[in-house]
Amino acid sequence: MSRKIIASELLLEALAKHQIHLSILVADTGLWANPEVHHRLVRDTGVVAMSPKVRRARAGQGEEPGQVLDGIRLDNNTYANVAIKRAVGLGGGQAEGFEACHIWPLTCYDERYHTAPANIVLLPRALAGLSDHDAEIQSALQYRAFELYGWWPEDMPEPMKPEFYPSEWCEPQPDPAVARAERFPMQSEGKRPALADRIRRWSEKPQLNVHKIISLVAHAESEMSRRELVQCVAEATHSSSAYGVIASLMTEKGNSYGRVFEEADGRIGLHPEVADLVRSLHWEVG
Repeated sequence: MSRKIIASELLLEALAKHQIHLSILVADTGLWANPEVHHRLVRDTGVVAMSPKVRRARAGQGEEPGQVLDGIRLDNNTYANVAIKRAVGLGGGQAEGFEACHIWPLTCYDERYHTAPANIVLLPRALAGLSDHDAEIQSALQYRAFELYGWWPEDMPEPMKPEFYPSEWCEPQPDPAVARAERFPMQSEGKRPALADRIRRWSEKPQLNVHKIISLVAHAESEMSRRELVQCVAEATHSSSAYGVIASLMTEKGNSYGRVFEEADGRIGLHPEVADLVRSLHWEVG
């Protein structure tokens, strides 16, 4: 009879034999969202997920990414990957060789937690697979997330500090909103007030195409690709220049509308500097 050798089990046995703690490597290399990102998300939206109507597809049950079931979009790990990279401010290929790993088991199948920055950490690809198999790594990540965010999934018990817990961890990444304001002070302090006034005026005029376009993004269940948004805009406004209008909402140059949208990892959403304002206003649906 042929025998099967399972690599992950062999590795765990070797780690135990030599008393090696991989959680130390995870602590040194994991990239975490700044706690303020989590707190701001909860404060502004009342939920912990960036895309609260998205979860991973259950392939074993015949589900496929891209399907929409009962209003919930099914994902592979794309939305979670985009969410954590946005949260740490490392979109557009700035985080290479990392994978988005969910901290709590099976929460990727729950739309409440699949895209929650407090439930995801970026780990080097060489270590990422171990987070699903090594109980020590899982418990260390869960307690670290609790330390940073004061949060854990409501269906699970409060995490306890594990017997072995690394004493030093990689510091959370800077808050992207603060970093962006520091990098573009003139944009934030000079042009943004004028743009804010325009956004308020647009929200009061649902007949305008710009109102309809912002409404599409503000009410979207999740960020869209440029192609998807162009199609939606063309259908909503019957405009033949949907691509150009969207581009005008992503820049401050010339006679453009202003940077209401931003694109990260190929998905378009509200620009962080105006997102709170946009969501506080009324936008007609449809």
